[in-house]
Amino acid sequence: MREETGIDTPGLTRRTALALGALAGVASLARGVVDPMEALSAPRGLGLAVGRDGFDRSGRSAVLRAPRRFVLLGVREPQALRAAIDVRTRRRGGAWTPWARLHAGAGHAPDGAGPPRASEPLWTGPSDELQLRADRRPARDVRLALVAVPAAAAALAQARIAALPRAGAAQLGGAPAIVPRAAWGGNTVKPKYPPSYGQVLVAVVHHTEQPGNTYTREEAPTYVLGIAKYHRDHNDWNDIGYNFLVDRFGTIYEGRAGGIDQPVIGAHALGFNSYSTGISILGSFMDVEAPAPALDAVSRLIAWKLPLHGNPVVGQVLVPHGRDGVILERICGHRDVNQTDCPGDRLYPQLPEIRARASRLAGPPQLGPGVTLAAASRTVGYGEPVRFDGAVLAPDSKPQANVAVRIEKQGPSGAWATMAQTSSGADGRFTADVVWKRGALVRAVAEQAISRPVAVSVRPLIELDVDAASIRPGARAVLRGTMRPAGTLTVVVERRSGGRWRRERSVVRKVRRPAIALGITLRRAGTYRLRATARAGSGSVRVPSIPVRVVAR
Repeated sequence: MREETGIDTPGLTRRTALALGALAGVASLARGVVDPMEALSAPRGLGLAVGRDGFDRSGRSAVLRAPRRFVLLGVREPQALRAAIDVRTRRRGGAWTPWARLHAGAGHAPDGAGPPRASEPLWTGPSDELQLRADRRPARDVRLALVAVPAAAAALAQARIAALPRAGAAQLGGAPAIVPRAAWGGNTVKPKYPPSYGQVLVAVVHHTEQPGNTYTREEAPTYVLGIAKYHRDHNDWNDIGYNFLVDRFGTIYEGRAGGIDQPVIGAHALGFNSYSTGISILGSFMDVEAPAPALDAVSRLIAWKLPLHGNPVVGQVLVPHGRDGVILERICGHRDVNQTDCPGDRLYPQLPEIRARASRLAGPPQLGPGVTLAAASRTVGYGEPVRFDGAVLAPDSKPQANVAVRIEKQGPSGAWATMAQTSSGADGRFTADVVWKRGALVRAVAEQAISRPVAVSVRPLIELDVDAASIRPGARAVLRGTMRPAGTLTVVVERRSGGRWRRERSVVRKVRRPAIALGITLRRAGTYRLRATARAGSGSVRVPSIPVRVVAR
């Protein structure tokens, strides 16, 4: 009899075990460099294009063969097409799925975003071929965005989820069992920059796009991974838009990075992201109700999340928006804040049931914050000190003296490490200076209280020069120097022509070690300048232009 866990997981199949074994063998050859298992399981973005004349009289395209097997797709710049696009998919030689509409994605976006870059992602399951159908001739070529998730990703997710603590194990702050990002593969789709933090006044319930809701338990983590890849790369967002996702079997997944116990600003409800947490149930609920396990999981999640941020789970609240704000239910649907049919015509009437369940489970709102933290500067030079200050407060906001405080920094793996220790004074305030060498999130910990993280980036320290200021045509100008910390070096090559500097090309190089040796071939005679920019995370610094002459001898 299989042991019950907080997250119901299937047993590993022989195929999965063999895949993991092979990956583990590869990993043993390269420990300490890059985990090949994660590299092989990283999702890939793909593209296909159909000309606006590539639809027959019935509005259908030819059958299209994808570059590789995909699991999720959408269409780029859907509003520019001025046509409704449907799609169906199949495995090679298999039966077609029903036609499904690629919706424009109104309201799913970061605050302040413009028209959507891509439609809502549609889960197709493993597919090799697809066909489009348009209700009219598109105004431009139809460009498709697809996501391929290797079988290794599913194997890793199953193994990692199976190893998670049992249901009775202690969870962070009393949270229900939640699959962390590292388990479903979020560490292969890392955010582009640190998260931002706001308030959690309401919980907004969503659904995704998946007609039939036929995904399996094994496919659910891959579903989440595919959405994360699509949101980050095809929508050009920082990270997955939802704060949490829930599958039809009741499993809860951590969504956007930044801490499940933190008020992370998502990209799920345009104009309301800064005041909400977004929870999406995997599946489409326009024609069918959401299953009971999913409703129970959403209720338990909200019963923990809203009180954690000092709010009840029922009743109404005035949420800042525009000049006067908007009154919302503490648990609301996406259609309450944006022009959309999300979370579906059958799930929306189930929200009162979620409110009732959450109300029975929720404890009293927690008072806080217990500790605050701020940084004197949000960007500092490599090796320079940055000053942190904050205050330790009682639940009634009175200062607390002589309380030990740890300043912790988040590492690349997501773990927190102590960078400095201090204590609060008579007024409850504290300060600490930390030498900064890598951009990261920082938080303060005082007894059981944890502050909201703050992001501090680092400007790289770089020294760069050229081996020879004069070279022959076709030779290489070699740039040498040092750069700390690791990051990206971009060199723009410009040539003097007609009294103006004209850009010829740019060279981008990943810098993993301090020493730099970058050769750039200059083929034509003339006067050049090389303009270099060093970037580490969100911090960057420009190097003074380096002149080079190319002289025919």
